[in-house]
Amino acid sequence: MSISKFISHSEEETRSFAANFARGLKGNEKICLMGPLGAGKTTYVRGFVSAFGIDSRRVQSPTFTLVREYGAEKKIFHVDLYRLEKENDIFEAGIHELLGTDELILVEWADRLQRYYPEDCIVVRFSHASGNERVIETEKA
Repeated sequence: MSISKFISHSEEETRSFAANFARGLKGNEKICLMGPLGAGKTTYVRGFVSAFGIDSRRVQSPTFTLVREYGAEKKIFHVDLYRLEKENDIFEAGIHELLGTDELILVEWADRLQRYYPEDCIVVRFSHASGNERVIETEKA
């Protein structure tokens, strides 16, 4: 297992870091994003999708819709579990089925997945540092 740590000083740095990370992937990974409100999860997704030629301005947190889909040729799914309080909510929303596909999926608030947590998930943890700084730790198996 490898863990890398990056300190971002701005939203632009977070987006750039995410885009560079995305370019090194195969395209069927599950990315589990964890961290408190305002720590940069959605900003990270904006940078991530830009690596696939998707306009990052289209990215909005899917807090109320639960899932957003981006891309034409290559689909990227952006899931937000913030509103889900019970494990059964994930089942009822069909998110567990999406996680079982070969699609590229980013999940905000992934710690709420509980028993649906993908074994091969790449974990990206966000935390607040001083001022506008964010600490982004990426853990790959």
